[in-house]
Amino acid sequence: MRRVCVWNGKRGGFGALAPTMDAIQQSPDLSLQLVVTDQHLYDRFGKTVTEVQARFPVSATIDMEQEGDSNRDRAGAIGRCLTKAAQVLGDLQPDILLVIGDRGEVFAACIAAHNMRVAIAHVQGGDISGSLDEPVRHAITKLAHIHFPSTQASADRIVAMGEEPWRVHVVGDTHIDQVFLGDITPADELRAKYDLSEEAPFMLVLQHSDSTVSHRAADQMAETVAAVVATGHRAMLVYPCSDQGFEGIISEIERVADSPGLSVHRNIPAADFIGLEKLAACIVGNSSAALIEAPYFGLPSVNIGERQKGRERAANVMDVDYDRDAIRTAIERCVSDEEFRQRLRDVQPPFGDGTAYRRITDVLATVVVDQNLLNKQMTY
Repeated sequence: MRRVCVWNGKRGGFGALAPTMDAIQQSPDLSLQLVVTDQHLYDRFGKTVTEVQARFPVSATIDMEQEGDSNRDRAGAIGRCLTKAAQVLGDLQPDILLVIGDRGEVFAACIAAHNMRVAIAHVQGGDISGSLDEPVRHAITKLAHIHFPSTQASADRIVAMGEEPWRVHVVGDTHIDQVFLGDITPADELRAKYDLSEEAPFMLVLQHSDSTVSHRAADQMAETVAAVVATGHRAMLVYPCSDQGFEGIISEIERVADSPGLSVHRNIPAADFIGLEKLAACIVGNSSAALIEAPYFGLPSVNIGERQKGRERAANVMDVDYDRDAIRTAIERCVSDEEFRQRLRDVQPPFGDGTAYRRITDVLATVVVDQNLLNKQMTY
């Protein structure tokens, strides 16, 4: 039986890969190994390892021992992850390492796997995503042996990077799988759990640092928070990921935590978050969820700054700078412009049909893991 090691350090990536992990467990040809690391293990971010363990057996955990939010803190944490990744992969002896996205903890795992001759399968390669993340994503692509891009445009970029076309399988975006499978908390449960009125609109606010200018994270979040408070609408503010600069964002969130109509959440479980996207009036910040998942619900998105610069998107996205007046104006349009909201119901997003997990699992079960797969060569 082929051993597939899934590497995960972030709540969004966990939800996106959960249907694939279910499919791996159900496959007679595959065996799941799950390694959990990074913010899943930190109280600061809700210690979401408990959410992971409630759904899947965890083969290993890696504490990256990140002490702060500076560039040096993050770089050191990634280095510790690499050292420990070699130990964990040596113990688990997987046939394939399955990773998603552009995170530093994923890059560390891929460096270890590359040197240990473990085949790497990469989900969401070829995307343009801005910030420090984009070159990391492309570096993972160059280490990976199997590519599972979300769209044809991303697949074309992978081939343009010199990857052999036979390695590339367009599967759709795995974040959409959980939407189509209906793994969504019902509306009545969400309204009771999060104190949400059926009459009053509410917004989701999720903003990560732009890691190219992490020293400006607090000032940037201050603009967003000021705009959100000024609208007077019910708002749910969610903690950011562990990228450098996160403390500045958290400090601004906590500064307004007692404001009327606002609630602060270190983590929102995946099924809840998707359900809230279905109910919300808009989503504000710079999360990829606003570009990838939100259009499937016709959910307007106020995308702030350059973290998602150049990323493929649908017509639900309104791009603004870190300016409280511009952000507030965009929020009010998302909430109040019925013609705009009506048009979004007919949007056809480019991220697939919710069956990426099937396509990925089929390839993982049938691909020949041999020297031809492991020995890569750039095309010209």
